[in-house]
Amino acid sequence: MEKDYNQELDFILEELIRQYELHYQNVGFFEGEAPKSIKEEVVELVTKKFQLKEWEINILLHHLLIDKFIISIEPLHISLEGLVFRSKGGYTKNSVAQQLEHLRLKTIESDLKKYSFGLMIFTAILALGTMVSAWFFGIEVWKFYTGQDFKGHP
Repeated sequence: MEKDYNQELDFILEELIRQYELHYQNVGFFEGEAPKSIKEEVVELVTKKFQLKEWEINILLHHLLIDKFIISIEPLHISLEGLVFRSKGGYTKNSVAQQLEHLRLKTIESDLKKYSFGLMIFTAILALGTMVSAWFFGIEVWKFYTGQDFKGHP
């Protein structure tokens, strides 16, 4: 069973961006305990929403780092590519676009097979017609130079 993590990746990226915006908008006051980091808050939200294990979330965060949508997690730095990618629909929309492209390529491939089969039939008919005309022309040349047909009559 293959699990699709596109929604989770989109949610994590969205939450990272939202937490990043909140972090730099608000002034945090000392509440008696150490404030949670942005990563801890996002991990908690993702765990509640998707029931993922922490190692799965870490892999998804690493995936976002590899795709260069976030530059670092602690401290959080989001790249411009991440913001643009999110505004274009994220992983879910990208996955749909890839599936549509795959379907388009399959259609082109099947059409190409159909047309190549028709071209093969046309070439075979053309070759057969060329062979028949070559035999006919050969017989006519033989008749002209020998002055007789194949039965031996002049």
